[in-house]
Amino acid sequence: MPLSEQKLSQGMTTGEYFDQTRVNRQPLIDIYQAIEIPEETRSFFDGLAQPLRLAVFTADWCGDAMSTTPAILRLAESTGNLGARVFNRDEELALTNSFLPESRAGTVPVFVVLDPSLGEVARFIETAGELAPAIDAMNEIITAAVAGEAPEEARASVRGKRTAYRVAHAKEWGEVILHAFGRA
Repeated sequence: MPLSEQKLSQGMTTGEYFDQTRVNRQPLIDIYQAIEIPEETRSFFDGLAQPLRLAVFTADWCGDAMSTTPAILRLAESTGNLGARVFNRDEELALTNSFLPESRAGTVPVFVVLDPSLGEVARFIETAGELAPAIDAMNEIITAAVAGEAPEEARASVRGKRTAYRVAHAKEWGEVILHAFGRA
């Protein structure tokens, strides 16, 4: 399913996206504000011969989206050469899935970089692979922290601790995400 100019224009701006978030609004904003764009990344995008466009398919309830989406939106806002439009993955599931292999249907977030004619230049899915050890470490730390809690309490506690951990590591993780995105 190709992405048309009309459909791309229906996507939200970064501000509109943050305004409509419900599940992790403050953590998303906190992560966005913590991100620092490395000079080499900014220079790369500022030096492009022509501006690129970015279609972002995300969901505010997703942990990977909580870390990855604000970092890449921050990059887009920092340069005039990467115009982002954001779509709620849950409302655009068929379109989102059209950018994923069948085995990854439903994955979120998905970032599609497009040239001015809407030809696909690059695709970045979920998050930086280099973050896997850090995410595993986060899960081990949190699992140990909730050991002994009742199952109902542990579930709620785990979600809150994961969110807090992602916010606390936003700057560090953002650098990894932006480096991987730049290679995509």
